[in-house]
Amino acid sequence: MKKIYLKAYLNTNLGDDIFIDIITKRYPNTCFEELVYNKQQTKFEKNFNQIEINKKLKIINKVIKIISKNKNELEKIVMKKNDATILIGGSMFIENNNNDKPYFIGEGKPYYIIGANFGPYYTQKYYKKFYSIFKNAEDVCFREKYSYGLFKELKNVRHACDIIFGLDIKKIKKEKNKRVVISVINCEKKQNKDYKSKYEKLIIDLIKKFDNMNYNITLMSFCKNEGDEDAIKEILSKIGDNELKNNIEQYNYNGNIEEALNILGKAEIIVGSRFHANILGLVMNKTILPIAYSDKTINTLKDINFKGKIIDIRKIDEFNINDLKEKDLNYKINIDKYKKEAEKHFEKLDEFLKD
Repeated sequence: MKKIYLKAYLNTNLGDDIFIDIITKRYPNTCFEELVYNKQQTKFEKNFNQIEINKKLKIINKVIKIISKNKNELEKIVMKKNDATILIGGSMFIENNNNDKPYFIGEGKPYYIIGANFGPYYTQKYYKKFYSIFKNAEDVCFREKYSYGLFKELKNVRHACDIIFGLDIKKIKKEKNKRVVISVINCEKKQNKDYKSKYEKLIIDLIKKFDNMNYNITLMSFCKNEGDEDAIKEILSKIGDNELKNNIEQYNYNGNIEEALNILGKAEIIVGSRFHANILGLVMNKTILPIAYSDKTINTLKDINFKGKIIDIRKIDEFNINDLKEKDLNYKINIDKYKKEAEKHFEKLDEFLKD
């Protein structure tokens, strides 16, 4: 049995938790190890019992921080003792103020990068740093063509549509309710505080529009720790109409993937501020109304030739709620071929992990 260090985003985020769920179920005879040594540990163990959690990690990490200036020494140790490292995630390579710190992966062992996009990035220094990292990987499979195009000269770099396009949805309850699910983000954290009030007004305008159309409304948080629940609370506080408030339900994702998917399954329309709200909507054959806070949503939808309405937060002044027509709220796209394409992320891993 091979032992793999699984490097992922651990923040009780629905999209990233589904990534972990998919990969662990795909390779049931592989022992995955994760670095979970904080308050998320108990919840993570409960949800992903196939993943090995080293009980001593919390103590070891504290000792390492005392004796070493490099806070990443623990991760180096874990990488060295496993057969390979797999990095699985979406926006894992964003240039920000902390990018002068060293980034390491593999530590002499093979490493694979799947499901990610590159950027936003602003400097050649950042680009060159990761060019070298990607060059030395066994395999890199990006989730959109834009990121692939930045590194396409590397023979080990490929692209396929987002991993979640391949999600098995047979068990999801898809009820025929006149319901809209609106995934909400903390605009200040995800985009820019300058757009916050305009974004909140947009969500309120959409709530009012769907209420007038006799839809049941659910506001959905994908990640508490990124401020989704706080954003919903603030939006609700700005709705003065109590009768309208009573028509609004709230669902907060708390680690129960099946429950969250069934909430989305009840919708006719999914308004997706969250990237994966849109992907999940497409997988479930729902009408989606994407609210893009970055190019990753726009790039991904462009890759699948999506022709529906897209609201770009960065151009929010250009959107008028009256621009939404009946055709926009009934538009659907067949993604069967993209479901198959999503499997390509695992081509090289299948060779390595499937005996």
